[in-house]
Amino acid sequence: MIILPYPPSVNRNLRTVGGRPILSAPYRAWRTEAEAAIKAQGAQPIAGRYDLTIWATAPDKRRRDLDNLIKPISDALVRAGVVVDDSLMRALSIRWTEKIQPGGRVVLKVEESA
Repeated sequence: MIILPYPPSVNRNLRTVGGRPILSAPYRAWRTEAEAAIKAQGAQPIAGRYDLTIWATAPDKRRRDLDNLIKPISDALVRAGVVVDDSLMRALSIRWTEKIQPGGRVVLKVEESA
């Protein structure tokens, strides 16, 4: 299991500056924090196909789209070297926990695909 801080929504990860899309400051900060957390938890690399399970704990009671969490988490796993490429994901399960936790968090299970 890997525990990460709650990611910013995919809707807020890019900004346009001078006509060019760039990563937003909150997203860059989250990526750095997530990559460090993954490495600190000693996640083992997977060389090929993999399955990903995500349990998300919301930071508050606002309505949120669960699917907006998938891309930042997948990209963090690639950047941290846990998976080679997120195109190798073969199965995905994502669900909300019933709790609310200030700041939120996500718990991941990454395993080789059968």
